[in-house]
Amino acid sequence: MDRFIECWNGLDDPRTGNAALHDFHEILAIAMCAVLCGGQGSVDMGLFAKSKEPFLRGFLKLENGVPSHDTFSRLFRLLDPEQFRAVKLHPTATPILRPITTPL
Repeated sequence: MDRFIECWNGLDDPRTGNAALHDFHEILAIAMCAVLCGGQGSVDMGLFAKSKEPFLRGFLKLENGVPSHDTFSRLFRLLDPEQFRAVKLHPTATPILRPITTPL
């Protein structure tokens, strides 16, 4: 998880107070897993989190349970799109987050 967190250096958690019930990086990890499995939005992310909770607990703490679709929706509405884009395309990102430049 530490290496995953490093990929998101520079991306600020925009949530405050009670809105930060779930770990920021855990939400991003679940969102990434859901999208890689075909998820297309916050509802899919919430369904993925609920249905794959035993799997996710293998590498996430999930101290307050799995986030709901509303949690994913709120977080992604609050994220700064330019900051998200810059982090995602950062040249030192791990290969899974770097754009593919060579044919597979």
